[in-house]
Amino acid sequence: MTRVEQDGRDVRMHQYSVFGGVLRTEVEFPELAGAARTGTDRPDWTLRLGRGAPPAATELLGERRLGPERYRLWKTSAGLRLEYSHAGRYDISPDGADIVWYADPSAPPELGRWIVLGSVLALVLEAAGNLCLHGSAVALGDGAVAFLAPKHHGKSTLATALTSAGAPIIGDDNLAVRLGSTPALLPGVASVRLWQDAASRLHTPELCSTVIAGTKTTITGFAEERIPRAPVPLAAIYLLRPVPANEGGPAASRIRLTGAAAGVALAHQTKLPDSLIGYRAAGVQLRAVAAVAATVPVYTLHLVRDFGRLAEAVEDLMGWHASACAGVGLTGS
Repeated sequence: MTRVEQDGRDVRMHQYSVFGGVLRTEVEFPELAGAARTGTDRPDWTLRLGRGAPPAATELLGERRLGPERYRLWKTSAGLRLEYSHAGRYDISPDGADIVWYADPSAPPELGRWIVLGSVLALVLEAAGNLCLHGSAVALGDGAVAFLAPKHHGKSTLATALTSAGAPIIGDDNLAVRLGSTPALLPGVASVRLWQDAASRLHTPELCSTVIAGTKTTITGFAEERIPRAPVPLAAIYLLRPVPANEGGPAASRIRLTGAAAGVALAHQTKLPDSLIGYRAAGVQLRAVAAVAATVPVYTLHLVRDFGRLAEAVEDLMGWHASACAGVGLTGS
């Protein structure tokens, strides 16, 4: 923790490691690991709480609605503003280095923090040339395996079960892909948010050092060996398709998608949708999606939605990607 002067006040600033960089923030983030750098080093991103009137918004770039939730992206006189109906407004400088959060005092703090780590940093990361996907990921063997899906499809539960079986957790919710001849996942948020039923069935206190209650249960503080500190080559991407428990069949089965089908499927799982970022940015994002789909195997993963068969699914995935781990047991199965 460091102290800086801001508007004539002595403000405590915390430093955290995330997405391969350092976030210096006025807000404490229990979901993140402390940064190894010293307070004299320049952070990659700085988050402050806004006070007073924010700059005027000048142009609406896009909008996204999810039930009662609404995101809007604006241009302002000082950069970009992400406005979220349930958490407040986030102003981002043109270079992405400075973020000011005008918080909604009625919003749960965990939600506001998760918007920072999700959509806000996704905007910053994509502006820097990365691609952000909506999912969870672990390291299996020598590569990263990503699970993509809309809300309530079980991607965080599956990633947590794999981590319990020994697979390092790379990230949850916002996956940042470093583009190139070998796409790689940047080490993201080493915390997972689970609904209460999943958190209790997976015995999360045995898996991590910190459990944070909230709308969802946040589990964090994983053992050091379960958190990658460097980018991990992306070995496979799975698009989750839950299967009712009463249909029988294997706990997990996969079908390889090829050509345009892989690219189209992946395009539907970006963290920042076209309607929010506008068509110019969406065109850049689509080219990044196509490049990843042409390089990394993309599968549909049919997963039986049954906690009683989760251990079978974990064994299948480890068998596909890390046969040496096939004998590792699943905590909480």
